[in-house]
Amino acid sequence: MAANLKKFVNPKFTKTVDLILFKRLFERYAGRLKGFDLGVLEGESDAARKALREFFAGPEENYPERLVADLHRIAELGNREGLRLLQEQARRREIHIGSEDGRDDPKHVALRVFLDHPQLFDAAFEIHALEARRSIGEFAGAAEGVEASTNGETRAAFEQKAEALFEADLRGRYCRIDWHEDGDELHVIVGHAAHVTTTPVVKNEREQVISYRAAEHGVLAYSALTGRLKIAGIAKAHRSEIAEIFAQTMLGRPGFFAAPDSQTLYTLGPIEQAGFGFRFTHAFDPAIRRVQIVEVQADRISADPLTGDAKARSAIILRDPAGDALGLLGESAPGISFRPNAYRIGHLTIRVHFDVGETKPVRVTVKIKPPGSVIFKRHRFEARIMELLRRNGLCHEREPGQAALAAE
Repeated sequence: MAANLKKFVNPKFTKTVDLILFKRLFERYAGRLKGFDLGVLEGESDAARKALREFFAGPEENYPERLVADLHRIAELGNREGLRLLQEQARRREIHIGSEDGRDDPKHVALRVFLDHPQLFDAAFEIHALEARRSIGEFAGAAEGVEASTNGETRAAFEQKAEALFEADLRGRYCRIDWHEDGDELHVIVGHAAHVTTTPVVKNEREQVISYRAAEHGVLAYSALTGRLKIAGIAKAHRSEIAEIFAQTMLGRPGFFAAPDSQTLYTLGPIEQAGFGFRFTHAFDPAIRRVQIVEVQADRISADPLTGDAKARSAIILRDPAGDALGLLGESAPGISFRPNAYRIGHLTIRVHFDVGETKPVRVTVKIKPPGSVIFKRHRFEARIMELLRRNGLCHEREPGQAALAAE
Protein backbone atom coordinates (compact mmCIF):
# COMPACT_ATOMS: atom_id res chain seq x y z
CA MET A 1 0.00 0.00 0.00
CA ALA A 2 1.77 3.14 1.21
CA ALA A 3 5.13 1.56 0.39
CA ASN A 4 4.34 2.47 -3.21
CA LEU A 5 4.97 6.12 -2.35
CA LYS A 6 7.90 8.15 -1.14
CA LYS A 7 7.58 9.12 2.52
CA PHE A 8 6.81 12.77 3.04
CA VAL A 9 10.11 13.95 4.51
CA ASN A 10 10.16 17.56 3.36
CA PRO A 11 11.52 19.33 6.47
CA LYS A 12 11.24 22.82 4.99
CA PHE A 13 7.55 22.24 4.42
CA THR A 14 6.73 20.70 7.80
CA LYS A 15 8.81 23.28 9.71
CA THR A 16 7.12 26.33 8.21
CA VAL A 17 3.65 25.53 6.89
CA ASP A 18 0.63 26.93 8.72
CA LEU A 19 -0.43 24.37 11.34
CA ILE A 20 -4.11 25.32 11.19
CA LEU A 21 -4.10 24.57 7.47
CA PHE A 22 -2.30 21.32 8.18
CA LYS A 23 -5.02 20.41 10.69
CA ARG A 24 -7.72 21.08 8.09
CA LEU A 25 -5.92 18.73 5.69
CA PHE A 26 -5.54 16.01 8.31
CA GLU A 27 -9.21 16.27 9.25
CA ARG A 28 -10.04 14.87 5.82
CA TYR A 29 -8.41 11.64 6.90
CA ALA A 30 -9.77 11.48 10.46
CA GLY A 31 -10.10 7.86 11.52
CA ARG A 32 -7.36 6.74 9.14
CA LEU A 33 -4.44 8.35 10.99
CA LYS A 34 -3.00 5.82 13.41
CA GLY A 35 -1.22 7.13 16.46
CA PHE A 36 -1.62 10.83 15.71
CA ASP A 37 -3.67 13.24 17.84
CA LEU A 38 -5.07 16.08 15.74
CA GLY A 39 -5.27 18.20 18.88
CA VAL A 40 -1.49 18.54 18.93
CA LEU A 41 -1.72 20.81 15.89
CA GLU A 42 -3.55 23.38 18.01
CA GLY A 43 -0.87 23.40 20.69
CA GLU A 44 2.66 24.74 20.94
CA SER A 45 4.30 25.10 17.51
CA ASP A 46 7.60 23.31 18.13
CA ALA A 47 5.88 20.33 19.73
CA ALA A 48 3.35 20.13 16.91
CA ARG A 49 6.01 20.21 14.21
CA LYS A 50 8.08 17.59 16.04
CA ALA A 51 4.99 15.37 16.20
CA LEU A 52 4.50 15.80 12.44
CA ARG A 53 8.08 14.83 11.66
CA GLU A 54 7.92 11.77 13.88
CA PHE A 55 4.57 10.75 12.42
CA PHE A 56 5.85 10.77 8.84
CA ALA A 57 9.11 9.10 9.87
CA GLY A 58 7.13 6.23 11.41
CA PRO A 59 5.50 3.22 9.78
CA GLU A 60 3.81 4.02 6.49
CA GLU A 61 0.82 1.92 7.50
CA ASN A 62 -0.09 4.71 9.95
CA TYR A 63 -1.40 7.04 7.26
CA PRO A 64 -3.29 6.61 3.99
CA GLU A 65 -1.26 6.69 0.80
CA ARG A 66 -3.58 9.35 -0.65
CA LEU A 67 -2.50 11.78 2.10
CA VAL A 68 1.14 11.35 1.10
CA ALA A 69 0.30 11.85 -2.57
CA ASP A 70 -1.63 15.03 -1.73
CA LEU A 71 1.25 16.39 0.35
CA HIS A 72 3.73 15.82 -2.47
CA ARG A 73 1.47 17.65 -4.92
CA ILE A 74 1.03 20.56 -2.50
CA ALA A 75 4.77 20.78 -1.88
CA GLU A 76 5.48 20.79 -5.63
CA LEU A 77 3.35 23.95 -6.01
CA GLY A 78 4.61 25.43 -2.74
CA ASN A 79 7.30 27.60 -4.36
CA ARG A 80 7.54 30.76 -6.44
CA GLU A 81 6.86 29.00 -9.73
CA GLY A 82 3.90 27.16 -8.24
CA LEU A 83 2.56 30.43 -6.83
CA ARG A 84 2.75 31.94 -10.31
CA LEU A 85 0.72 29.08 -11.77
CA LEU A 86 -1.88 29.31 -9.00
CA GLN A 87 -2.21 33.07 -9.48
CA GLU A 88 -2.67 32.69 -13.23
CA GLN A 89 -5.45 30.15 -12.75
CA ALA A 90 -7.04 32.31 -10.04
CA ARG A 91 -7.12 35.32 -12.36
CA ARG A 92 -8.75 33.24 -15.08
CA ARG A 93 -11.49 32.23 -12.66
CA GLU A 94 -11.68 35.64 -10.93
CA ILE A 95 -10.90 34.03 -7.56
CA HIS A 96 -8.96 35.76 -4.80
CA ILE A 97 -6.44 33.37 -3.23
CA GLY A 98 -4.62 35.79 -0.90
CA SER A 99 -5.08 35.61 2.84
CA GLU A 100 -6.59 38.29 5.06
CA ASP A 101 -3.58 38.29 7.37
CA GLY A 102 -1.08 38.63 4.53
CA ARG A 103 0.47 35.19 5.10
CA ASP A 104 1.05 34.51 1.44
CA ASP A 105 4.10 32.30 1.60
CA PRO A 106 3.87 29.99 -1.48
CA LYS A 107 3.55 26.90 0.74
CA HIS A 108 0.60 28.42 2.61
CA VAL A 109 -1.08 29.53 -0.60
CA ALA A 110 -0.67 26.09 -2.20
CA LEU A 111 -2.17 24.30 0.80
CA ARG A 112 -4.99 26.83 1.18
CA VAL A 113 -5.91 26.59 -2.51
CA PHE A 114 -5.80 22.79 -2.33
CA LEU A 115 -8.32 22.90 0.51
CA ASP A 116 -10.59 25.71 -0.68
CA HIS A 117 -10.35 25.62 -4.48
CA PRO A 118 -9.50 22.06 -5.55
CA GLN A 119 -10.38 22.57 -9.22
CA LEU A 120 -8.12 25.62 -9.40
CA PHE A 121 -5.33 23.64 -7.72
CA ASP A 122 -5.75 20.71 -10.13
CA ALA A 123 -5.57 23.04 -13.15
CA ALA A 124 -2.36 24.66 -11.87
CA PHE A 125 -0.81 21.30 -11.06
CA GLU A 126 -1.64 19.97 -14.51
CA ILE A 127 0.17 22.94 -16.08
CA HIS A 128 3.10 22.35 -13.72
CA ALA A 129 3.29 18.76 -14.92
CA LEU A 130 3.23 19.85 -18.56
CA GLU A 131 5.92 22.48 -17.98
CA ALA A 132 8.15 19.98 -16.21
CA ARG A 133 7.78 17.55 -19.11
CA ARG A 134 8.04 19.37 -22.38
CA SER A 135 8.12 16.13 -24.38
CA ILE A 136 4.52 15.19 -25.08
CA GLY A 137 3.14 12.20 -26.93
CA GLU A 138 0.17 12.91 -29.21
CA PHE A 139 -2.35 10.56 -30.76
CA ALA A 140 -5.00 11.22 -33.40
CA GLY A 141 -8.13 9.21 -32.70
CA ALA A 142 -10.21 7.33 -35.24
CA ALA A 143 -12.99 9.94 -35.16
CA GLU A 144 -13.93 13.37 -33.97
CA GLY A 145 -16.75 14.11 -31.55
CA VAL A 146 -16.33 11.04 -29.32
CA GLU A 147 -17.04 12.14 -25.75
CA ALA A 148 -15.26 10.65 -22.75
CA SER A 149 -17.21 9.14 -19.86
CA THR A 150 -15.98 10.19 -16.40
CA ASN A 151 -17.59 8.45 -13.49
CA GLY A 152 -16.68 6.10 -10.67
CA GLU A 153 -16.91 3.04 -12.89
CA THR A 154 -14.63 4.35 -15.63
CA ARG A 155 -12.23 5.73 -13.04
CA ALA A 156 -11.93 2.34 -11.32
CA ALA A 157 -11.46 0.58 -14.66
CA PHE A 158 -8.70 2.98 -15.73
CA GLU A 159 -6.88 2.66 -12.39
CA GLN A 160 -7.10 -1.14 -12.41
CA LYS A 161 -5.65 -1.49 -15.92
CA ALA A 162 -2.98 1.15 -15.32
CA GLU A 163 -1.95 -0.49 -12.04
CA ALA A 164 -1.23 -3.72 -13.90
CA LEU A 165 0.85 -1.78 -16.45
CA PHE A 166 2.91 0.01 -13.79
CA GLU A 167 3.44 -3.22 -11.85
CA ALA A 168 4.74 -4.95 -14.99
CA ASP A 169 7.18 -2.04 -15.39
CA LEU A 170 8.45 -2.65 -11.81
CA ARG A 171 6.83 0.55 -10.52
CA GLY A 172 4.44 -1.01 -8.02
CA ARG A 173 0.66 -1.04 -8.43
CA TYR A 174 -0.11 2.46 -7.20
CA CYS A 175 -2.32 4.48 -9.56
CA ARG A 176 -4.84 7.20 -8.75
CA ILE A 177 -6.50 9.57 -11.19
CA ASP A 178 -8.34 12.88 -11.01
CA TRP A 179 -9.80 14.95 -13.80
CA HIS A 180 -11.15 18.35 -14.69
CA GLU A 181 -12.21 20.18 -17.84
CA ASP A 182 -10.14 23.00 -19.32
CA GLY A 183 -11.90 24.60 -22.26
CA ASP A 184 -12.75 21.84 -24.73
CA GLU A 185 -10.22 19.43 -23.21
CA LEU A 186 -10.62 16.81 -20.51
CA HIS A 187 -7.45 16.70 -18.38
CA VAL A 188 -6.75 13.47 -16.50
CA ILE A 189 -4.00 13.61 -13.87
CA VAL A 190 -2.46 10.17 -13.30
CA GLY A 191 -0.63 9.67 -10.02
CA HIS A 192 1.70 6.70 -10.22
CA ALA A 193 4.84 5.34 -8.59
CA ALA A 194 8.40 5.53 -9.88
CA HIS A 195 10.98 2.77 -9.85
CA VAL A 196 12.50 1.86 -6.50
CA THR A 197 15.27 4.17 -5.30
CA THR A 198 17.81 2.99 -2.75
CA THR A 199 19.86 5.60 -0.91
CA PRO A 200 21.90 5.93 2.30
CA VAL A 201 20.46 8.15 5.05
CA VAL A 202 21.62 9.12 8.54
CA LYS A 203 19.35 8.25 11.46
CA ASN A 204 20.32 8.43 15.15
CA GLU A 205 23.89 9.26 14.10
CA ARG A 206 24.14 6.04 12.13
CA GLU A 207 24.04 5.44 8.40
CA GLN A 208 21.21 3.30 7.10
CA VAL A 209 20.11 2.29 3.63
CA ILE A 210 16.46 2.81 2.75
CA SER A 211 14.42 2.07 -0.33
CA TYR A 212 11.35 3.92 -1.51
CA ARG A 213 9.18 4.64 -4.53
CA ALA A 214 8.73 8.30 -5.41
CA ALA A 215 5.29 9.56 -6.41
CA GLU A 216 5.11 10.86 -9.97
CA HIS A 217 2.33 12.41 -12.02
CA GLY A 218 1.40 12.13 -15.66
CA VAL A 219 -1.18 14.11 -17.60
CA LEU A 220 -3.60 13.06 -20.33
CA ALA A 221 -5.39 15.83 -22.22
CA TYR A 222 -8.20 14.71 -24.53
CA SER A 223 -10.23 16.86 -26.90
CA ALA A 224 -13.47 15.29 -28.07
CA LEU A 225 -13.74 18.08 -30.64
CA THR A 226 -10.61 16.97 -32.52
CA GLY A 227 -10.33 13.40 -31.26
CA ARG A 228 -6.74 14.01 -30.14
CA LEU A 229 -5.02 12.82 -26.98
CA LYS A 230 -1.84 14.34 -25.47
CA ILE A 231 0.20 12.44 -22.90
CA ALA A 232 2.99 13.81 -20.68
CA GLY A 233 4.79 12.38 -17.67
CA ILE A 234 4.36 8.76 -18.78
CA ALA A 235 7.36 6.80 -20.04
CA LYS A 236 7.51 6.94 -23.84
CA ALA A 237 7.53 3.14 -24.01
CA HIS A 238 4.09 3.05 -22.33
CA ARG A 239 2.30 5.99 -23.92
CA SER A 240 0.56 3.84 -26.51
CA GLU A 241 -0.59 1.46 -23.78
CA ILE A 242 -1.93 4.30 -21.62
CA ALA A 243 -3.71 5.71 -24.67
CA GLU A 244 -5.32 2.32 -25.25
CA ILE A 245 -6.38 2.10 -21.59
CA PHE A 246 -7.99 5.55 -21.93
CA ALA A 247 -9.73 4.45 -25.13
CA GLN A 248 -11.07 1.25 -23.54
CA THR A 249 -12.22 2.69 -20.22
CA MET A 250 -13.24 6.29 -20.81
CA LEU A 251 -14.21 6.22 -24.47
CA GLY A 252 -15.47 2.67 -24.72
CA ARG A 253 -13.64 2.46 -28.04
CA PRO A 254 -10.78 -0.08 -28.00
CA GLY A 255 -8.20 0.65 -30.68
CA PHE A 256 -9.33 4.28 -30.99
CA PHE A 257 -5.72 5.53 -30.99
CA ALA A 258 -4.13 2.46 -32.58
CA ALA A 259 -4.30 3.27 -36.29
CA PRO A 260 -0.91 3.03 -38.08
CA ASP A 261 -0.94 6.78 -38.74
CA SER A 262 -2.26 7.84 -35.33
CA GLN A 263 1.09 9.42 -34.49
CA THR A 264 1.83 10.80 -37.95
CA LEU A 265 0.82 14.32 -37.02
CA TYR A 266 3.43 16.77 -38.30
CA THR A 267 5.42 17.34 -41.47
CA LEU A 268 8.18 19.66 -42.66
CA GLY A 269 7.34 18.92 -46.30
CA PRO A 270 6.18 22.47 -47.15
CA ILE A 271 9.51 23.85 -45.92
CA GLU A 272 11.49 21.30 -47.92
CA GLN A 273 9.47 22.21 -51.02
CA ALA A 274 9.97 25.95 -50.54
CA GLY A 275 13.69 25.56 -49.87
CA PHE A 276 16.08 27.78 -47.96
CA GLY A 277 14.02 30.92 -48.52
CA PHE A 278 11.00 29.64 -46.56
CA ARG A 279 9.42 32.17 -44.20
CA PHE A 280 6.57 31.56 -41.77
CA THR A 281 3.27 33.28 -42.53
CA HIS A 282 1.83 34.84 -39.37
CA ALA A 283 -0.11 37.94 -40.43
CA PHE A 284 -3.34 36.14 -39.51
CA ASP A 285 -2.42 36.58 -35.82
CA PRO A 286 -1.64 40.20 -34.88
CA ALA A 287 -0.15 39.08 -31.56
CA ILE A 288 2.75 37.35 -33.34
CA ARG A 289 5.49 39.89 -34.04
CA ARG A 290 7.86 37.56 -35.83
CA VAL A 291 8.92 33.94 -36.21
CA GLN A 292 12.60 33.05 -36.33
CA ILE A 293 14.16 29.76 -37.43
CA VAL A 294 16.95 29.29 -34.91
CA GLU A 295 17.99 25.67 -35.62
CA VAL A 296 17.68 23.18 -38.44
CA GLN A 297 18.85 19.59 -38.80
CA ALA A 298 19.42 18.27 -42.32
CA ASP A 299 19.58 14.47 -42.56
CA ARG A 300 21.45 12.74 -45.38
CA ILE A 301 19.14 9.91 -46.42
CA SER A 302 19.31 6.88 -48.63
CA ALA A 303 17.16 3.84 -49.23
CA ASP A 304 17.82 0.71 -47.20
CA PRO A 305 18.84 -1.95 -49.77
CA LEU A 306 16.84 -4.63 -47.96
CA THR A 307 13.58 -2.82 -47.15
CA GLY A 308 13.64 0.18 -49.44
CA ASP A 309 12.84 2.45 -46.48
CA ALA A 310 14.53 5.86 -46.34
CA LYS A 311 17.02 6.09 -43.48
CA ALA A 312 19.21 8.88 -42.19
CA ARG A 313 22.91 8.15 -42.64
CA SER A 314 24.36 11.41 -41.30
CA ALA A 315 23.15 14.81 -40.14
CA ILE A 316 24.11 18.47 -40.21
CA ILE A 317 22.81 20.68 -37.40
CA LEU A 318 23.07 24.44 -37.81
CA ARG A 319 22.06 27.04 -35.23
CA ASP A 320 21.59 30.75 -35.81
CA PRO A 321 20.65 33.01 -32.84
CA ALA A 322 19.81 35.72 -35.38
CA GLY A 323 16.91 33.62 -36.63
CA ASP A 324 17.76 32.49 -40.17
CA ALA A 325 19.23 29.04 -39.64
CA LEU A 326 17.57 27.70 -42.80
CA GLY A 327 19.02 30.41 -45.02
CA LEU A 328 22.41 30.06 -43.36
CA LEU A 329 22.33 26.31 -44.06
CA GLY A 330 21.79 27.02 -47.75
CA GLU A 331 24.74 29.44 -47.80
CA SER A 332 27.13 27.21 -45.88
CA ALA A 333 26.24 23.93 -47.61
CA PRO A 334 25.13 24.84 -51.16
CA GLY A 335 25.20 21.19 -52.26
CA ILE A 336 22.24 20.28 -50.04
CA SER A 337 18.88 19.71 -51.70
CA PHE A 338 15.72 18.36 -50.12
CA ARG A 339 14.60 15.46 -52.30
CA PRO A 340 14.47 11.64 -52.20
CA ASN A 341 17.85 9.98 -51.70
CA ALA A 342 19.39 13.33 -50.89
CA TYR A 343 18.47 15.33 -47.76
CA ARG A 344 15.42 15.91 -45.61
CA ILE A 345 14.84 18.16 -42.60
CA GLY A 346 15.09 16.06 -39.45
CA HIS A 347 13.85 18.80 -37.14
CA LEU A 348 13.31 22.54 -37.07
CA THR A 349 13.41 24.84 -34.05
CA ILE A 350 11.62 28.17 -34.20
CA ARG A 351 11.28 31.11 -31.83
CA VAL A 352 7.88 32.82 -31.85
CA HIS A 353 7.64 36.39 -30.50
CA PHE A 354 4.26 37.29 -28.97
CA ASP A 355 3.13 40.84 -28.28
CA VAL A 356 1.62 40.95 -24.78
CA GLY A 357 1.37 44.73 -24.47
CA GLU A 358 4.80 45.19 -22.91
CA THR A 359 8.06 46.58 -24.23
CA LYS A 360 9.57 43.16 -24.78
CA PRO A 361 7.60 40.37 -26.44
CA VAL A 362 7.24 36.94 -24.88
CA ARG A 363 9.35 34.40 -26.76
CA VAL A 364 8.32 30.76 -27.11
CA THR A 365 10.78 28.22 -28.51
CA VAL A 366 9.19 25.35 -30.46
CA LYS A 367 10.92 22.25 -31.78
CA ILE A 368 9.13 20.49 -34.64
CA LYS A 369 10.26 16.88 -35.13
CA PRO A 370 8.10 14.81 -37.48
CA PRO A 371 6.21 12.64 -37.53
CA GLY A 372 4.83 12.95 -34.00
CA SER A 373 6.54 15.62 -31.89
CA VAL A 374 6.11 19.34 -31.34
CA ILE A 375 7.98 20.29 -28.18
CA PHE A 376 7.46 23.54 -26.25
CA LYS A 377 6.16 24.80 -22.93
CA ARG A 378 2.43 24.58 -23.43
CA HIS A 379 1.23 26.63 -20.49
CA ARG A 380 0.86 29.72 -22.70
CA PHE A 381 -0.02 30.33 -26.34
CA GLU A 382 -0.56 26.65 -27.15
CA ALA A 383 -3.59 27.27 -29.36
CA ARG A 384 -1.79 30.06 -31.22
CA ILE A 385 1.35 27.97 -31.76
CA MET A 386 -0.70 25.09 -33.17
CA GLU A 387 -2.65 27.46 -35.41
CA LEU A 388 0.65 28.87 -36.69
CA LEU A 389 1.80 25.38 -37.61
CA ARG A 390 -1.54 24.54 -39.26
CA ARG A 391 -1.60 27.75 -41.30
CA ASN A 392 1.88 26.97 -42.60
CA GLY A 393 0.98 23.41 -43.61
CA LEU A 394 3.03 21.64 -40.94
CA CYS A 395 0.15 19.62 -39.46
CA HIS A 396 -1.29 16.50 -41.06
CA GLU A 397 -5.01 17.12 -41.18
CA ARG A 398 -7.70 14.43 -41.35
CA GLU A 399 -9.07 14.08 -44.86
CA PRO A 400 -12.67 15.31 -45.36
CA GLY A 401 -15.08 12.58 -44.39
CA GLN A 402 -12.37 10.46 -42.80
CA ALA A 403 -13.67 11.01 -39.29
CA ALA A 404 -17.21 10.05 -40.22
CA LEU A 405 -15.97 6.97 -42.08
CA ALA A 406 -13.87 5.90 -39.11
CA ALA A 407 -16.83 6.37 -36.77
CA GLU A 408 -18.91 4.00 -38.89
